[in-house]
Amino acid sequence: MRTLVAHAGTKYWPVAGLLLVFVLFTVPHFVRSLDAADGLEPSWNSSLIWVESSDCARATGAFLAICQGDRVIPIADVSAGDDPGQPLALDIYSILTGNAASLADVSKLNSTINYIGLVLLAMLLFTLRLPFLSLLILTFGVVISDRFQSTGPHPGHFGVACLVTLLPLAVLGMPLAHVSRRVFRSWVVVGIAALAVAMLFREAIGFMGVVCSLLATGLSYFLSNPKSRRSALVHAGLAFVIVLTVWTPYSILRLRDAIYHTSPSARMEQHGTWHNLYIGLGAVENPFGIVWIDSYAIEAVKKIDPSVPYLSNAYFVILRREYFQMVLQHPVEVAAIYFKKLVIALKNYHMWLQISIVAALFLFARRKLRAESPGWGGDDSVLAICAVFIAAFLGQAVLFHYTELYLFPVKLFLLLGAGVTFETVVRLVAVSIRRPKLQDA
Repeated sequence: MRTLVAHAGTKYWPVAGLLLVFVLFTVPHFVRSLDAADGLEPSWNSSLIWVESSDCARATGAFLAICQGDRVIPIADVSAGDDPGQPLALDIYSILTGNAASLADVSKLNSTINYIGLVLLAMLLFTLRLPFLSLLILTFGVVISDRFQSTGPHPGHFGVACLVTLLPLAVLGMPLAHVSRRVFRSWVVVGIAALAVAMLFREAIGFMGVVCSLLATGLSYFLSNPKSRRSALVHAGLAFVIVLTVWTPYSILRLRDAIYHTSPSARMEQHGTWHNLYIGLGAVENPFGIVWIDSYAIEAVKKIDPSVPYLSNAYFVILRREYFQMVLQHPVEVAAIYFKKLVIALKNYHMWLQISIVAALFLFARRKLRAESPGWGGDDSVLAICAVFIAAFLGQAVLFHYTELYLFPVKLFLLLGAGVTFETVVRLVAVSIRRPKLQDA
């Protein structure tokens, strides 16, 4: 905490104010979100399998596995290739406490992920000398995250979005905030760990974080002065580590196989992209007759080869071939489908209006403030990172589906974008008021 205060500024009142908000607002909301989990109805079939896995973990110590008599089999043998983060966390909980997890614990896990992500992001923003954004995260961010609760994995993706924001924001923003190297390195380590955890809980959002982190690393090197050989090596090494986080889920699964002598599942143990890409063409009315339901893809594969098992490697190979055939043979029709989905996604949460207003106000204010801050600043870093993630979530909506289950975390970046724009406009107003006084003096 001393380090945080030292690098946030010389005055202690912002720290005291945020701590007060955290204690009186954030913590009570967290407690209420945990209590709300007990009244939720079952909403995700795989959650029942996760509970079964936690019971197996409590009895045998094996994680990401299902007990069948004396045998321990991979959880993917009975589950539909979900992200391993939720069942792994529930397994660890059961191993450490000796208690079997319940469906309510799935929702409580979502809340825990959300609040850990929100608090870490608020701390980083405060370290970057952006206390107003920290306040927004601890208040409005908390309220937004609590509006979506269920016994499925999707509500926790809001917290996952917070986690993947840490590394690019630290890499791009910290050098501009002139923090010490020790603090900078500490946040980079935290950001890398958070990115690896995010890959476990939602691989798609984790990939967004990897792309954004790589872009931030490249931009950080471009903005660095001087561009020495050592600086190039450091940025290249960071990029290499960022790419390595992609293999986190695979590494955890292979670790399970090595410890408990289980054979890798014949089914896909992580998310298979081609299944969602294929049925994603059926998210709106389309000339191909495709429908956004899993069974449609299953039937499509059976028509080609009835012997191919569901979620096997051969299953995804067939869907990949079918998808590209449609794209190459009917490019205009596919483009029209994607355009329809983009329009629908932009209408969600009135996103098109929010993006337009934020972009116009921010560009206007930054242009007027060019004399006071001509270079790249912390506010530019935040807005650039928000733009990358908003574009990534819109891309996901276009390629897969615009449903709130997938699009909900974009609210985090809409909030941050609005917050940093408000701060920039307030700074412009303050400068405009100060200028006449300086001229009169």
